[in-house]
Amino acid sequence: MKNEDYDKLVKDVIKEESHIKNFFIAFFSGGFLGLFGEVLSEWFIKMFSVSVNDSYLYVSIVMVVVASVLTGLGFFDKILSLFKCGFIVPSTGFANSLTSAALDVREEGFIKGIGANIFKLAGSIILYGIVFGIIFGFIRGIIL
Repeated sequence: MKNEDYDKLVKDVIKEESHIKNFFIAFFSGGFLGLFGEVLSEWFIKMFSVSVNDSYLYVSIVMVVVASVLTGLGFFDKILSLFKCGFIVPSTGFANSLTSAALDVREEGFIKGIGANIFKLAGSIILYGIVFGIIFGFIRGIIL
C-alpha cells in the first residue's frame, strides 16, 4: 500500500475533530478537576484539621489513587475521550501512565513485568523533572 492510499484510508476512517471545541472542553474539564481538588482540600482542612500544605498533599494522593483505580477498571480512557487533555495534564495523567504500563505487562510477573516496565512511559517525565529541577535550582541559587 502506498503512502497516499494509506493517508486516504486514514482520512476516511478517522473523523477530524474541532481544535477550538477540544480547547474549551479541556479548559472546562481541567477547571472542574481543579475545583474538585480545591473543594477536597477544604474538606480535608475542616474535617481533619490539617494544614493547607498537608491538605494539598492529601488531594494529590487521592487524585493519583482515583486515576489509578479508574485506569485499572478501564474507565479512565473513556473519561479521557470525553474530557480531552483536561484530565490527562494533572497528576491524574501521571498515575494513568504508570498504571497502564503496569497493566500491559502484568502477565510477565511482578519483577520482570511490572517492576521492569512500570516507569516505561513516566520514567522520562521523572528524569527530566529532576534534571531541570536541579538546573533551575542552581540558577535560582546563583541569582538570589
